Amino acid sequence: MPRKAASTQSVSQELTLSGSEERNLNRLSLVLAASRVPETMTYWERSWSSSDHFGITIRVSCVSSANDVVPHGIDNDILFGLTNAYVGAGLPQDNTFRVTAYQLLMYAALPIGGHSYAVIKPSLTRLRNSTFTITDSWYDRKEETYQSLSTSLVQNWKVIERRKFPSAFGDEAVNADALLQVTLDPDLARSIRLGYIRPVDLNILRGLSQPLTRTLYRKLEDEKHPVDRPPQMLYQTALLPWAERLGINGRPDTIRRALQTAHQQLLDCGFLADVNYIGRGKGQDIQYVFAQSTRPPARPEAVAALTSRRITQGAALKYASEFGLEAVMAAVKRYDELMAGGYQAKSASGLLVDILRHPLKYQTLEAEPRSSLPAAPKPLLGQPETLPEEDRSLQTAAFMLKKVALPETLKDNAAELYLQGWVRAAELAALKHDPEPAKTVLLWNARASGVAEGGAETDGEP
Repeated sequence: MPRKAASTQSVSQELTLSGSEERNLNRLSLVLAASRVPETMTYWERSWSSSDHFGITIRVSCVSSANDVVPHGIDNDILFGLTNAYVGAGLPQDNTFRVTAYQLLMYAALPIGGHSYAVIKPSLTRLRNSTFTITDSWYDRKEETYQSLSTSLVQNWKVIERRKFPSAFGDEAVNADALLQVTLDPDLARSIRLGYIRPVDLNILRGLSQPLTRTLYRKLEDEKHPVDRPPQMLYQTALLPWAERLGINGRPDTIRRALQTAHQQLLDCGFLADVNYIGRGKGQDIQYVFAQSTRPPARPEAVAALTSRRITQGAALKYASEFGLEAVMAAVKRYDELMAGGYQAKSASGLLVDILRHPLKYQTLEAEPRSSLPAAPKPLLGQPETLPEEDRSLQTAAFMLKKVALPETLKDNAAELYLQGWVRAAELAALKHDPEPAKTVLLWNARASGVAEGGAETDGEP
């Protein structure tokens, strides 16, 4: 059974900072970045050498239905939104989920308005009716091989409910409350469940006004953060093949003009430090220099203050960068006062994170002596496990996760959930034999978030 779509409020909260993108979609450039394509463009075929995957030759073709063009422009954003909606639905095994039109736009980081609602149905139709043939180029994370497949990306979709204006069912556009049921292609859904995804900063994405700019940003993020390699601060490639991957045709000067506005927006938002053209004519290269960070770097003393209080290294770096030194040290001071006064937290690390996120909530809170508090009851299913804090350690979590096939960001996530009591030691140890560990970690997050939203008492927001 498809899962119930998340509430509008929870979608807004979940996607304030980051979403996820399946990496094959960007690497293979399946959806053209150009906002418009000729009405006769019902087919394309391309091949190129992929420098970030050991130079394999990527071969991809696309054919659309007889009465439509190939996916392009804003279809990239809708596909990105579908990926996040599938994650938000808990990664159902039947690849089918439900999402309202409003939620889909939120997941896609698109502006909420009439134009965006108007593109949903045509975009979903193009994605369903276009067939991509991929030859020895689709990366399977579990098998660690490049595979051939034929996919439509969206296997099926339909509007299953109009909560308002049911008589307008046949209109081209959908309204905010229209409930969509979408089934993703099995290979795409499986890759997402296996964790072959990359985080995307939605704060940057929402500030980019054109489909070409948004697609270029996500594509460059992929080049900046290659799989299993350190972040790159520079990416250089031949101009003409790069333009072809983006779906831009013409002479080098035409291509440069087409990219000018997109480049300027990425420079203005602080994602790029510089864009250079090297050489002349058809043989020239384009060089992107990435900015160091869109946020100030994490101060070492802030990171140290957090990690010494059982926050994982990855989470400490994120919080120190996001909140800054002054806010971190103020939260640490209040945390120490509460703990010294006998405040009994279900999770000490969870308490510190919640103080950091909601400092006003703890300004007047006074600790109760431990002796006056009743003994902690046995945890109910889905509630934090109230083991003594000294029985949990980052070293224990790291040992149990050492041989688990997960990206480091998900390992940090799993360790943090364990330290905060949302995951038991037995569950963490079982990840080593889990065929889809990334899916399990994402479900743990959903479990913790669901309990918090349902009113269970928590100290933090794991």
